[in-house]
Amino acid sequence: MSRNNSLTCIVFGIFLSSQAVGADTPRNRRESLEAVVVTGDRQTQQTELTEETEKLLNIPGTFGDPLQAVYSLPGIVQTEEVGGAPAVRGSGPDDNSFLVDFLPASYVFHDFGFSIFNENLLRDFGVKKAGFGARYGRATGAIFDVTLREPRQQPWEAIVDASFLRVGGMVEGQLTDSQAVYVSVRESLLHLLLKARADSIGEEEDIYFDDGPRARDFQAKYSWAINDNNRLSVLGIGAQDQIGVTLGGVSDIALIDPASAGSAELKTQFVSTGINWLFDNGANRLQSAFGYLDESRDLYSGGGSEFRNTDVARLTAKSHYERALNDRHRLAFGGEYQRARYGYAVRIRYRSCTNFTPGCEVERGPLIEAQDAAVVNSTAAFIEDRWQISKVFALTLGVHNTRNDYLDESYVEPRVAAEWQLNKKWEVHGSWGKYHQLPRVDQFIPVFGNPLLVSPQATHYVLGVTERFENGWSWTSDVYYKEMQDLIVDINTSERYLNRATGTAYGAELMVNKNRDGEEQRGWYGWLSLSLSRTKRDNELTGTSAIFEYDTPVLANVVANYRFARKWDAGFKWTMRSGMPYTPVVGNVENPSFPGFYIPVYGELNSRRAAPYHRLDIRVEHSWENRVLSGSVYVDIINLYARKNGGAVQYKPVAGSATFELEEEESLPLLPSIGVKLVF
Repeated sequence: MSRNNSLTCIVFGIFLSSQAVGADTPRNRRESLEAVVVTGDRQTQQTELTEETEKLLNIPGTFGDPLQAVYSLPGIVQTEEVGGAPAVRGSGPDDNSFLVDFLPASYVFHDFGFSIFNENLLRDFGVKKAGFGARYGRATGAIFDVTLREPRQQPWEAIVDASFLRVGGMVEGQLTDSQAVYVSVRESLLHLLLKARADSIGEEEDIYFDDGPRARDFQAKYSWAINDNNRLSVLGIGAQDQIGVTLGGVSDIALIDPASAGSAELKTQFVSTGINWLFDNGANRLQSAFGYLDESRDLYSGGGSEFRNTDVARLTAKSHYERALNDRHRLAFGGEYQRARYGYAVRIRYRSCTNFTPGCEVERGPLIEAQDAAVVNSTAAFIEDRWQISKVFALTLGVHNTRNDYLDESYVEPRVAAEWQLNKKWEVHGSWGKYHQLPRVDQFIPVFGNPLLVSPQATHYVLGVTERFENGWSWTSDVYYKEMQDLIVDINTSERYLNRATGTAYGAELMVNKNRDGEEQRGWYGWLSLSLSRTKRDNELTGTSAIFEYDTPVLANVVANYRFARKWDAGFKWTMRSGMPYTPVVGNVENPSFPGFYIPVYGELNSRRAAPYHRLDIRVEHSWENRVLSGSVYVDIINLYARKNGGAVQYKPVAGSATFELEEEESLPLLPSIGVKLVF
């Protein structure tokens, strides 16, 4: 079984198989699809999408979702074909940190695939894949820095967007000459698509859908341009994912664990509000924000006999200041305070579990009943100086300090970045830094985990080169190396978790980019990305080593979009990657808690690999504009040549028998979709 054992992933796997149908570098040098960072933009620019973000809106296979386009960049692996979160440069999805408009975010991808943001509102996002600067913390993997555009000073306008997968609408307009607002709401239509297959899924899998799957989100933003240098904005965002099923007695899950039979429900949601003040006069930039985030996750199974309800309430106060001291030095410093309350009410058979132990998902532990909360206060501060040593060489020196009171930790993390402009075309860049990240909450609170844990740490090394040409072509190549220490392993004792593992990740990446020629915005643009990498983990308790579950030695993407007429665009995206590692099932044994039922026995960790994965997606879009109504119509086709991409080989029990079958995971079939966007 896959590592993510949530009800969402299990049910969605059944749904799919049943269907017929860079490094953080100085800002004024590197502007690529990989990292587009908003800094020092003036008021007139903040209401519009960046050119690079606009490119990402039209990538095939994303249904107009630019955050899904992140998977076409080098070094970023999509952990689940539907849903999931990105794994970046040998780190896991849990190692990443997400920011939205300067403040921490809960999550930016729905459980069911697309991001939580209306594509009409996303101004920019930066992906810091490794070696990121001192202003960022709380991550050992990557930083996803999302910026929503400011509302436009314009007459009121409404947009309706609908496709086979989701429907949404937004309104936007000015309140006064200096104030404006927008509101967006969206909902998925996956539950309607599923109805066509619900009966056959029930007959074949003994699983019956009671609710969903559903995904909803909203964004609302108010902006007040106080004057040319000051802007105040208030942002509210939220998302919800839910699904409810009934697991029959001969469903695969119930044949492994009969206590799970009956109704089951998973509901995840969050609401985040924040107020943000930005002062920017060109020489000085001060950004301060205060935010409140509330996230809940409720899981019921076994007809309600077991439940796990968690709630996180997080207050954040944050401020960053930048100033150009002179022609050679630009100084930045800032601080952050965060108070997080983690509440929980549980009645579950709990077994500690990490990716080092594949069988921990089916080996249930003793029943735990508890209701309590843990409060973690943390602070962070940074200072960095960008030193233009000469006209062609710049060095950024910084340090990040972080502290939390629950584990009583304090870390000083040095960071260094350098760039050398060899000539008009060539640039060399590099970075190095140390990073820490708090363990998962269930790993360090006493009822579930070990309060003596320390934060896992990582050291990043990045070196790269860029060449730019006058005809719109450029290429960038990076090599990187990561050392990971104090990683957490699970043990079946009262301690449950220990910092007894290490890891490494290394690789080389290539990004070849082509922009459109000329001012008329016709012709074609696209890019080729290629990643070669390896990553492994070492368990010091057992003395064993294994490749990481998201190890992807080869990852390649080719993206192209062509505007062959003023109102017509067409493009394709071809993706190829190595198959994901998985742990083989080598047998089964009787479930000690339920005689007559059997649980799988796993072999060597991640010792098998699925077949190579590849697929071709295409998109054609036609737009129009007139005084009454404007908009666009598009056709997206996923997996055009209907490639049957296999996945991990999974355990499938046989009812009333000790025997079992092995079935390969199935992937998305050829999947067309038609969408329309109307602007009133």
